Parts: sequence; structure tokens; C-alpha cells
Amino acid sequence: MSDRLAFGIAADLLAQGAVIERLSLLLSLAGVVYAVLGAWPIGLAVLALGLAQGWIALRVGFDARLFARLAQAPDLDAFDAAMTSQGLMPAAKAGRPAALRIAGARRLMAMQVALLGTQVVVLAVGVVG
Repeated sequence: MSDRLAFGIAADLLAQGAVIERLSLLLSLAGVVYAVLGAWPIGLAVLALGLAQGWIALRVGFDARLFARLAQAPDLDAFDAAMTSQGLMPAAKAGRPAALRIAGARRLMAMQVALLGTQVVVLAVGVVG
């Protein structure tokens, strides 16, 4: 598979992180309601998980946009130079192949999904318990 195609597919996958982010926001709002109604440990836990998910969602969304750009013009040397000069990537990560970059972004998205799942479990425990 060409790097252009791989980056394009990865960008499309990572763009779905926005759906996860919206679901997490709804659960975070439910956490606020729980906290206001007196179940503050559950509410704060759900909210804290939502904040962590939001940070990961920012990174996943940024990667989606970067990969979309690389799908159009996959000049990794110029990309690495621009990212390191702006302090957005450590120089030690420059020169990595497309597959490793995509794998790293997929791990971020998996963390995002795991945080959403944990929010669901904590909220479910609050409802049942």
C-alpha cells in the first residue's frame, strides 16, 4: 500500500474520533448532573475521565488533519522539519516510516475509546449502585 493511501485511510479512521468525543461530552455532562445531585465522587470521576478523553481527542483530531495533509503530499522529510521546528515533534521521532506513525495515532485513538468505555462503566456503577 502506498504511503498516500495509508495516510488517507488513517485520516478517515482518526476523523471518527470526533464521534467518540461527542459521546464523551454527553457522559461528562451526565457526570456534572450526578455531582450536582449529590453523587459527587461518581460525577467527578466521569468528568475527570471526560477531560482526559478531551485531551486525547485533540491529539487524535490533529493527527487526522496531519495525515490528510500527508495523503495529499507525503513529503515526510519536509513534514518532520516543519513539526520539529515548531516544537510539535521531538527530533528523535523524525524519519519514522508511515506505518509507525499510523500505529502511534491508532494507539491514541484506542486510548480515547478506552477512556469513553471507562466513563460508561463508572456511570453505570453510579446508576446501579
